[in-house]
Amino acid sequence: MKYENIVHMLKTVFVADFSFPEDMAINLYTESLTNSNKFDEMKEELREAFSDETLSWQKMLFNDEYEVIDFDTEEEARAYAKRVLWDPIV
Repeated sequence: MKYENIVHMLKTVFVADFSFPEDMAINLYTESLTNSNKFDEMKEELREAFSDETLSWQKMLFNDEYEVIDFDTEEEARAYAKRVLWDPIV
């Protein structure tokens, strides 16, 4: 599966079912990356994902497998992903 680390974090930390406040979810996310030694791997995967013109962040955040947030536009979805996934680790 492409972007398996991103999908894993979205499904386990940011998924709407858990309803974690955003700051708590971000803390869990960064702790998980640190504890699993996947920090650098995630950074590289995110670099690739944000450069991938074919990737739909709307679909990454809301699909049949899991739901994080359903955004109206690709730009909103991308901005959210950047804020919660990229910004906390750079």
